[in-house]
Amino acid sequence: MNSEAEIYQEGNPWQKKVYRTMASFLETNPEIKSFGQSANRNKYKHLLTVEQSQFNFITEDIHTATKERFSKHKAGDLHRILTNTAASQPYCFNLIIYLQQHPALADKLFSNLFDKQVRVHHLEPEFTPNLCDNIIGFERTGDESIGDQNLKLGSGTDSDIAVFYTYNNYKKGVLLIEFKFIEHEFSVCSSYAGSKKKEGEIPEEKQQRLERNKERRAICNSNNFYSKMVETKNSLCGYNKYFNWDLTAKSKVIDGEKIKSMSACPFSF
Repeated sequence: MNSEAEIYQEGNPWQKKVYRTMASFLETNPEIKSFGQSANRNKYKHLLTVEQSQFNFITEDIHTATKERFSKHKAGDLHRILTNTAASQPYCFNLIIYLQQHPALADKLFSNLFDKQVRVHHLEPEFTPNLCDNIIGFERTGDESIGDQNLKLGSGTDSDIAVFYTYNNYKKGVLLIEFKFIEHEFSVCSSYAGSKKKEGEIPEEKQQRLERNKERRAICNSNNFYSKMVETKNSLCGYNKYFNWDLTAKSKVIDGEKIKSMSACPFSF
């Protein structure tokens, strides 16, 4: 096994601290007999083996319930949840499944967070709309999330945690949460990042793709991004294919006029 000094040199200070803290925690636990392997088959001290994955859970009940959940709903990475002590998914599953097992506590917690009395009907870690169509009367209407779900491929915008609740005489509410632990940023906008190289792409096609990418980024990085991308429904902006900009315009959470006056698209990253 490589030394800890050799392994945990990448990432920002917080990431390094988490890796080293979890590695030290497992290393000093006499019940941990061996460490897990990464995808490149290197052993790391912050990884558990599947056989010892119970140590990544608060209780054995949550450990069992997590594995049972994946027999019905595949969204998420079960191996990562079981073995990676520094990943965000185990934290979400430990919290949400515990709250699933203690509904009165879930009601109290979210009532405090919302500052009003609510009843939680369902909590879902790694929520994917097209895999959870009908949850306790919360039927999808066809305008799910932001309209980017691919029912055949099971892809689109998901959330780490979904909370379905009611309040004020059965009015319905949904809270979607994105949880970050060691990740230092969200993914780059796919349009800004540029189209991926296609298999069998000929030189002329590659040159055209690179030119489109260059044109797109120049607009995204300018104070004309809104007039040239959003108002004209420019196809270079991938968000125009879905409901992103329409929902942003209707929302009272983000000031639409301030977005328009920005020197570059705020959603590129």
